[in-house]
Amino acid sequence: MKALLVILDGVADRSERSLGGMTPLQAARLPNLDRIAASGMCGHMYPLSPGVCPSSDISLWNLLGYGAHPYPGRTGLEAIGSGIELADGDVVFRVNMAVTAVEGGLRYVQVSPAYLPEDQACPVFRSLAGYEPSELEFRLRHMGGPFMALVLSGGASREVTDSDPFFFDTPVPPIVPFDHAGGGAAATARELARFTSWAAGVMESHPALEERRREGMTAPNHVLVKWPSVPPRVPPFAQAWGFDAAAFAAGPFYSGLASALGMAHLPAEPARPQGRADHAEELGERLERALSALDSGRDFAFVHTKAPDEASHTGRPARKVAACEALDGAFAPLADYAAGMPELLTVITADHPTPSGGSPEVIHSGESVPVVMAGATVRVDGVERFDEVSCASGALGQLRGADLMPLILNFTNRARFAGSRLTPAEIPYRLPGT
Repeated sequence: MKALLVILDGVADRSERSLGGMTPLQAARLPNLDRIAASGMCGHMYPLSPGVCPSSDISLWNLLGYGAHPYPGRTGLEAIGSGIELADGDVVFRVNMAVTAVEGGLRYVQVSPAYLPEDQACPVFRSLAGYEPSELEFRLRHMGGPFMALVLSGGASREVTDSDPFFFDTPVPPIVPFDHAGGGAAATARELARFTSWAAGVMESHPALEERRREGMTAPNHVLVKWPSVPPRVPPFAQAWGFDAAAFAAGPFYSGLASALGMAHLPAEPARPQGRADHAEELGERLERALSALDSGRDFAFVHTKAPDEASHTGRPARKVAACEALDGAFAPLADYAAGMPELLTVITADHPTPSGGSPEVIHSGESVPVVMAGATVRVDGVERFDEVSCASGALGQLRGADLMPLILNFTNRARFAGSRLTPAEIPYRLPGT
């Protein structure tokens, strides 16, 4: 059997008073997702563990079956997805341009990231790339707009804190070594502090940014550094889980994740008119291309959409309801396809809950997310709705993210018989003929 894994980023939520005590999924009309849920086996899943509020990148690393491997960090995957080459010994940091204000001796974040047109962002980047390091080897690479990747080598360490506080009007913390970190961490923290201080001076007087200020527009005057990462070194998905996989998701992180895990990232996203963001149409196209890849010989497809998470971050639960209802339309062909293709296991879940109630101190939360698995080998448990509460009563019960890939192996009849000793490698799947 083949497998299709669909991640609805941040689709899980909390009960909202404005929705009559329901979550957006409960309040939404979802005939197609409900149909898929009713045809299979449902449960609820903690992507990491109960109460842990995961970022998407760490959650997906776990859901795709790599939780036993040290996580290399988000920036390393983004850098790979942006075409930046990394070598062993490199430590790469995300650098964002930001607008800050100094008050009472403290620097406060006003806008981050501070978006700029490319014709303004590029000359600022070129100036920042001219930094001359004092202790470590330094490379700065542009990832577009306000985003850069800073690569340190020659003894750098990732055991330092971030300077991005994530929240508006919050002081920028200093970059310091972790407790009990080695000497490389102290040198890394000093180099990063020196760079950020120097960068602030460059940006305060940069011609491209001074022109923006003269025109009455805000302009970045500082850089924030976060997410130290190392080059990913893990077995490819085909070796780890036995699937020939392809990923259908947009953005440098997802491209880098696919590359790091040895997944094809096929085909490229279709070109879209400037400013257009029809997430339901995008998801429909990704599902269509994923099913085509499965028909053409691939046996695992990973599909992702960011739309529910983006709707959550507007702080308007009703907008998330509308986003979920729009996305549901993309699942109509999949519901028909899954019913007519018994050799396909369809798995739909989320990477984390994103509360849509607008709590400024909460980015993601630590509740469970709904999960449905549907296919010829899967029990039908009587759950009829795809939402957090309905799925929690399903026969899959309570799962952890680390359980997802073993269950996919089981339901695709690929799981190795526990205790068998027919292969020299400890792998969780059966090889042909075993």
